[in-house]
Amino acid sequence: MTLSQDRTAETTIDFAAIRGTLVKMATAAALAFTLAAISPAAAQDATYSADDVKQHFKQLKTRSLKPAGKSRALCIGTRDECNPNQAAKDTGGQVAVTQDSGEEALVADPETKAIGEGFNLLVSFEYASARLSSVAKANLREFAKGISDPDLATAAFVIEGHTDGIGSASYNQRLSEDRASAVTEFLVSIGVGRNRLKTIGYGKTRPKVADINDPANRRVESKLIFE
Repeated sequence: MTLSQDRTAETTIDFAAIRGTLVKMATAAALAFTLAAISPAAAQDATYSADDVKQHFKQLKTRSLKPAGKSRALCIGTRDECNPNQAAKDTGGQVAVTQDSGEEALVADPETKAIGEGFNLLVSFEYASARLSSVAKANLREFAKGISDPDLATAAFVIEGHTDGIGSASYNQRLSEDRASAVTEFLVSIGVGRNRLKTIGYGKTRPKVADINDPANRRVESKLIFE
């Protein structure tokens, strides 16, 4: 073999080694990306904790079990039925009944028996869809942990879907129902009993803020069901 042939062979071997190294590096990178996508460690951080959920609902449950005073501790009905004097002053939504002690009593929704202020599940969706984002799933995992507390183990919850005012009433009603259902189905898939969840969509009929088109009105809330 001549000197020229010897150098050509060395060059060929070098290129083969480089190609092999590049293939290995690409394979390792692809594997790392795949593992990151499915690894729990790579999941988005939740924006609230299981303890936040637990404390919110435990204090509601405690209040609902308190004996009534001279006036009603719990009112099941619309705001007008529960507090007609206040209803004359305000519009929209339900208000609490004030007891003689000055403490606000709980108002139960006549349709769902949901009580107290809703816990905003902070679930986000892809635009105009009911597909849960990764952050939404992280939040819902914390919610599921929170309601697994022994003091809440027998409690049931309403999952309410709400939209803003953009679009027709029928479109928003359907979207709110689909999103509430998506939340319920995900919670069931991670171990929450279906019998503990009641799903309902309100469309744009129950805005959280006065401007009906405000994005804050697009939300899914959970409320404790009074037993």
